[in-house]
Amino acid sequence: MTRSALIPAKRNAGQAMTEFVVSVAFIFMVLFVVVPLFGKIIDMKMTNLQASRYAAWERTVWLQSNNAWNDSGTDNSGDFVISSDEFESVAVRSDDDLLNTLQNRFYNGQGRGEIRPIDSSDALGVSGDTSPVWTYPQSKRSMFGDVQLEIAEEETDSIAYDVIDALKSVTNPVASALGTLTSALGGSNEDLLSFDYNLKGYYSPTLTTSLNTANAKGGGNGEWDRTGGNWGSGIEDAIFQRWDGEFVSNSAILADGWNAQSVGYYKDRVDNYVPSTVFDNALFDAIIDILSCLEGCFANSAIDKLDFGDIEVNPMPFDEDSGAPLDISEDGGFYYYD
Repeated sequence: MTRSALIPAKRNAGQAMTEFVVSVAFIFMVLFVVVPLFGKIIDMKMTNLQASRYAAWERTVWLQSNNAWNDSGTDNSGDFVISSDEFESVAVRSDDDLLNTLQNRFYNGQGRGEIRPIDSSDALGVSGDTSPVWTYPQSKRSMFGDVQLEIAEEETDSIAYDVIDALKSVTNPVASALGTLTSALGGSNEDLLSFDYNLKGYYSPTLTTSLNTANAKGGGNGEWDRTGGNWGSGIEDAIFQRWDGEFVSNSAILADGWNAQSVGYYKDRVDNYVPSTVFDNALFDAIIDILSCLEGCFANSAIDKLDFGDIEVNPMPFDEDSGAPLDISEDGGFYYYD
């Protein structure tokens, strides 16, 4: 090999090192920073979506803590009071309480491999750190900013609801007159024939999760580029040049007729249209006694067996002490609850 053949090799000395440095800056930086960063962003986006679905479902379990469900204008708040009696109260939570449970069960205290038990105290306030996975690769600080929840509660676009609105315009004056009459006779059903159903059964929450852009290297304002002979502050804040760092998820659920209600609510609704309590007063008791006496005697009087009062909504009779269904006995082919 001649001397002239070796000269180009000496002139190219150091080129491989330069190429390596460029590769590290533009290729390996992407592998070690951008790929993990986007993985964390995708994870937070999926969490935001799941939490939005959770908010939609929870509104069918926990009603609003105001009278938004009472669409008739009458005061039925007694049917929605939380009490110590099992099944006698409706589950009620405000939007703030719902947001607290959402954050505790999806964002806070949910680290790697950590299982946090669900507890009623979740509604009282947010506690615990956010997932340690949600940290910026370069700055090592938390990516999580905050969560905002807006829940729209609307009537279902339904012909049946239009019919109910038309009926209300006819029955409400009659119901008002009957309520005044029953009150004068000692009755307690002021909502007789009134349509006070919860017509707002379409829930559409909007959940927004925001990243803490200030915790990114460069505070979210820098550019990862070479300007003026110097590199920018970091690749993390480069993603915020055309994005505000917010995830927005919209969910919706239709819960007409099956969202959470109390037993007292169902009893009241039945009583409004099967007016047995209208006759549960002293005047009708006196009339029954007089007619029973005229019929012959109380022991053999069919009229005396008339009994008016609240209608049970239980699927089958049960023992009031144990709560267990009553036993069944057979007599001549007929079956009776004991």
